[in-house]
Amino acid sequence: MGTNYYVHTPVCPNACEHCSASEELHLGKASVGWRFLFRAEPDWLREKAYSLWLERARSGEIRDEYGQPTTLDDLLALIAQKQTGRSHAVDDPEMRRVHGRALYDSLRSSDFVCDGYDFCDRSFS
Repeated sequence: MGTNYYVHTPVCPNACEHCSASEELHLGKASVGWRFLFRAEPDWLREKAYSLWLERARSGEIRDEYGQPTTLDDLLALIAQKQTGRSHAVDDPEMRRVHGRALYDSLRSSDFVCDGYDFCDRSFS
């Protein structure tokens, strides 16, 4: 079970009636037992993903997939709490010991770590 978080960007002041909706951008997902999985864009430099993610997160109102608003500070506190969970992007020797295999059959090339956080540059939910 997990919860996705999104930032809702403000409507463009020059928007026509056809494009006047705010944009919903996926920030990532908090799942039980796992580290927070940050959503990166494929064109982001991997070594700058966290700073680019923060810039995105600051661009509008943050809400979870159920429409509940949260602050960036509260989301960052949740992320910090989840840092002891299993990693999406790093092979876990304990998982190999217990299950005889890696967490995934093979780590995905779209999963990576930046500044100690797990990122994925593909769409996921």
